[in-house]
Amino acid sequence: MRYLIVLLVLILLSCTPKKDYNVLFIISDDLTTTAVSSYENKACKTPNIDQLASEGVRYTRAYCQYPVCGPSRASFLSGYYPHATTTFGYVSGRKNIGDQRQTWPQLFKDNGYFTARVSKIFHMGVPIDIEKGGDGADDPVSWNEKYNSQAAEWQTEGEAELVQGNPEGSIQRKGGNVMTIVKAVGDDLVHADGKTAQKASELLRKHKNERFFLAVGMVRPHVPFVAPESYFKPYPYTAVGLPEKIE
Repeated sequence: MRYLIVLLVLILLSCTPKKDYNVLFIISDDLTTTAVSSYENKACKTPNIDQLASEGVRYTRAYCQYPVCGPSRASFLSGYYPHATTTFGYVSGRKNIGDQRQTWPQLFKDNGYFTARVSKIFHMGVPIDIEKGGDGADDPVSWNEKYNSQAAEWQTEGEAELVQGNPEGSIQRKGGNVMTIVKAVGDDLVHADGKTAQKASELLRKHKNERFFLAVGMVRPHVPFVAPESYFKPYPYTAVGLPEKIE
């Protein structure tokens, strides 16, 4: 009988509802595993991502559902394949999935979680929506709070170079979805991702005692390549090895 009581206690303990976990979701625009040292890149130094990988689960067979940004984000945030919703453009996917279906963050919101978006989660035009501080193709019903990280992007003060369609090197910088490099004057807060990290930290502290789903979107390394000058110093271009040229 004593062993039966112990067994019943263990069963009851195992049935105790688990604590409500908070969710911090971080996405980085155009970052590939081949650029991360925890995925065996030998040149890049990514210590913070490496620490997350060492303390959690590192996936080796996780695949995007579409080869471009908008449909891919709409897919994993709605839980539907692009071909199921015919969401192939730079939209949130809300129109196609309908108002009766929930997005991933909306599911948390509808179950009593505080949900917040910091910068680009659903599709957002980079750099245009970052320059304007606009919402992009957001899904407002998914969030209790939103924050857009406005920044000057390719117009940021600093040494600039256009490395696309500029064979003579006569153009320093150009707007739009092109490869303009800017070694920005100032600290992290001169660019969008610095502001995003600061706001995310603020929200974490503010809502630490309640259930929350916090989605944080970094826009780099999507073009334009804007970062404080200190981030360029560990990678002098003269030390970067070029891939084999294919004739």
